[in-house]
Amino acid sequence: MPLDYNQPRGATITLSMIRLPATDPAHRIGSLFVNFGGPGTPGVGGLQHLGPSYPEALRQRFDLVSFDPRGVGGSTAVRCTGNAAAANEPVGSPVRPEQQAQFFTSNAALAHSCAAASGELLAHTSSANTARDLELLRQAVGDSSLSFLGYSYGTYIGASYANLFPDRTRAMVFDGALDLVANSTGLPGQEQLPVDVRADTARAKAEELDAFFDRCTQAGARCAFSSGDPRRKFADIVARLKQGGSGRTSLPALFSTVSSGLRGSTRWSYLAAALQGIYDSLHPAGAGAKGQPLTLDPYIPKYSASFLAVQCVDSDYPRDPQAYQRLVPTEDRRQPYFGLTALFDMAQCITWPAADHDRYLGPWNYPRQHPILVVNNRYDPETPLWNAQATREELGDARLLTVEGYGHTTLNVQSTCASDAEANYLITLQLPGDGTTCSADHQPFE
Repeated sequence: MPLDYNQPRGATITLSMIRLPATDPAHRIGSLFVNFGGPGTPGVGGLQHLGPSYPEALRQRFDLVSFDPRGVGGSTAVRCTGNAAAANEPVGSPVRPEQQAQFFTSNAALAHSCAAASGELLAHTSSANTARDLELLRQAVGDSSLSFLGYSYGTYIGASYANLFPDRTRAMVFDGALDLVANSTGLPGQEQLPVDVRADTARAKAEELDAFFDRCTQAGARCAFSSGDPRRKFADIVARLKQGGSGRTSLPALFSTVSSGLRGSTRWSYLAAALQGIYDSLHPAGAGAKGQPLTLDPYIPKYSASFLAVQCVDSDYPRDPQAYQRLVPTEDRRQPYFGLTALFDMAQCITWPAADHDRYLGPWNYPRQHPILVVNNRYDPETPLWNAQATREELGDARLLTVEGYGHTTLNVQSTCASDAEANYLITLQLPGDGTTCSADHQPFE
């Protein structure tokens, strides 16, 4: 593949890909390209693991194809010098005044390390360039047009392709959709908001956590955190940890556990047991339950270099640390549990040393032969339903199917109904009815 599509005969990169042949070749439609999200998630391993579990009707009619995108895995990958894991460890707090400079300086360490080792690759890792790679892969497998299934961030790759190559787009399913405008530039007036503040993922997590408390109370003894008032108990835990707590649990560790547990309701029993264990170890006895102190040490997730290499060039970010500081009081009051995580989780992009001038920024509604099917869980902590609703409008021709479930994409919320609807659309090009909903196969605490 060309490293730079403006110089198609210049430097090249390699892509690692995999194909699972259709089980009924006599009735084969073509290839179905699958992207499992990320960014930075390898497609080859994902398809090896998940491909055999796809609906038989889909497996019969399509070769399932996936690949490691540029910068990722077995493809020409982003490299970093020295100890990348150590360079990716945030130091200090972005909220404590005496630690802010250290926090922002440490966030730049991984970027400088990757720039030194990866060279020109960092300026060509946008989703638009992955979409251009996808077009060459479509040609390589001999399909006249593209069929595509993308999860989470994979929906952004799909949308980029569908608007760069609308006449080559056959059928696309977006499962757990990013808000395309929020992920790229934001609406007018949002230029000084980080991407996850624009997408309001903090509210998404808060709403699912509320649903967790409700379902836990309903489950009674089947939920380890159900005795007493789960909301008050959780508020007590957070208040105590903000004040220093005791024992071995920190506020960032608590919210790391919560964020992991919210990715799918099959994890809720483990989350409930973990929360009860933390509650018992802290013995908060009502500490701070009527009000929350300021968050001084927010949970900041760590991302791989390959994740950042894509996200930091795809999206606009405020480059002045003071733009983030000005939002601290507002976001901490608005979403006291998750607001500062969404504010600072992409802080490494502030000083990212590369820009991809070939990224795609819209419009997103080029006419296509067939509408796109958008599928989203009612409670998704990463790609909330309002993002999918925005994407439906941005695409101009999409249909939205809602899964009544809790968690991130149908990879974490199994729904035979939704899976069959996706397969039927990809095979027949017939969309489900407007406003269709599907139930999840399993309910929490069953």
